Amino acid sequence: MTAAVSRPLDRAEAFFWFLDRCSSMNFAVMAEGEGPLAPAAFADAVARAQRVHPLLAVAIESPGGGPLAFVPRPDAAVTLERQSPGEAWGKRIAAALARPFALDEAPLVRALWHDGVDGRWAAALVFQHCIADGRSGLRLLREVLEDAIGTHGGAAAIAPREPLTSRFPAQYRGPEGALRAQAWRAQLKADGARRPETLPGFVRSGDPIRPGLVSFRLDESVVRGLVAKAREAGASVHGALGAAELMACRERFAGGVDPRLMLTSPVDLRGHLAGPLDDATPAFAVTLLSTAVDVKAEPELWTLARHLTRDLRRQVAEGCGHLFYQLVPPAETLPPTPEAIEGIRAYLARMPTACVLSNAGSVTRVAGRGGVRVDGLSFALCPMGHQPLFVAAATHGEVLEINVVHDEARLPAAEARALAGSLESRLRQAAA
Repeated sequence: MTAAVSRPLDRAEAFFWFLDRCSSMNFAVMAEGEGPLAPAAFADAVARAQRVHPLLAVAIESPGGGPLAFVPRPDAAVTLERQSPGEAWGKRIAAALARPFALDEAPLVRALWHDGVDGRWAAALVFQHCIADGRSGLRLLREVLEDAIGTHGGAAAIAPREPLTSRFPAQYRGPEGALRAQAWRAQLKADGARRPETLPGFVRSGDPIRPGLVSFRLDESVVRGLVAKAREAGASVHGALGAAELMACRERFAGGVDPRLMLTSPVDLRGHLAGPLDDATPAFAVTLLSTAVDVKAEPELWTLARHLTRDLRRQVAEGCGHLFYQLVPPAETLPPTPEAIEGIRAYLARMPTACVLSNAGSVTRVAGRGGVRVDGLSFALCPMGHQPLFVAAATHGEVLEINVVHDEARLPAAEARALAGSLESRLRQAAA
């Protein structure tokens, strides 16, 4: 059995807990496959994972009515949720994204199973975002699947990780970090006139999100083409995905206007800490970075991709990802009261309209056995009220899996499918 986690949430974890009170921050990691994999085998593998990974056996509580803390709940087992007859997998995932985890609930992960037709099946883990991110969640799902299939040799218990902010380099913590953050805040304020506040055709909302999900895959030949073209253009595949997303959103929401759009990227900080942090166990290790850019009618995709790539790399190199948490409310000091939640809600109301792109990178292909094959691995998270889209990308083997999540209250399913189709078409053309 792994060592218990019992500590306060740090600022990053607590901030995302409060965000979750305003708009669901759940995320799902999903697998699709075929062959004789029994749901009981998947459930047993999840149970074994709970005994190995520290944050799969905790609740988030408010000890004495004070700030938030992780509290051990070693006996709180994950229950495998089977689908209702006729329930579509995409709708199940969308509903799971919007179903909150309550204060004191344990565990902070749920397991879903879906029986398809002709030997097809799907499985998912749904996380409260404070305990994991897309990269570590996908790695865990891969390990759980290989354990269930019988191609994973088992793992020893993993020691609890220190919180993310405690691993920040010294220049981004304490008084020096505060000074750097103040300078960055002043720069952002000076640039305020260049930040987008509205997007024609998109209505911001404070109402609960009703997520809808549109998915597509890009096969190995398209992915190889994107990688080669990105290298030629001095860009990244992430930059290409972001450019295609902004171009598709301009087409859908902006009409004849040439808007200034913002792309927000959850960025993995594991490679930018004072000490090493791997993805061997679920943990929260991301920040948020944004780039605003004028998007003209039918711009050249690779020019836009290069700009997005360079600006994101610049911000990472300058420590903006670390300083982001110096600029948000000090959520680690707040009790989970209605007044504190309303304060975070007011903070969000000041955020510029932004599209979101999260790229979890490459995940090693799940090893099959005995006729069981996993041919899809992906993740999804729903947008907040000021975000038209949340595009989540992950590469399983050499196949790029993309989930486009939207709010059905503001973007009907047919329009979302058309927007995702535009995104896919632009990527295929860019790879050609």
